Amino acid sequence: MVPTLERSTLAQLHHESPSQEQPRQISRELAHELNNIMTIIQGYADRMILKHGENQALRPDLQLISDNARRAVTAIRQANPRKTASAQAVV
Repeated sequence: MVPTLERSTLAQLHHESPSQEQPRQISRELAHELNNIMTIIQGYADRMILKHGENQALRPDLQLISDNARRAVTAIRQANPRKTASAQAVV
């Protein structure tokens, strides 16, 4: 029989040990933050297009920024799809 103190210490060590879920969680959080940043960049580029769209010197660069930010957001979302509430409930 394992003494209670030792059992609680072992349980704590097991709880603190790295698991496969931790890297996934970090990956999801990082993807979420990157998605937020790219969405902001896309939004600012789109606003600049609306504001300065008639400036033919700026428009191609602004459009390129907006298009690439949109592609990045799409790639991030495809790589890290959100779980639905029903999928999370099943364990």
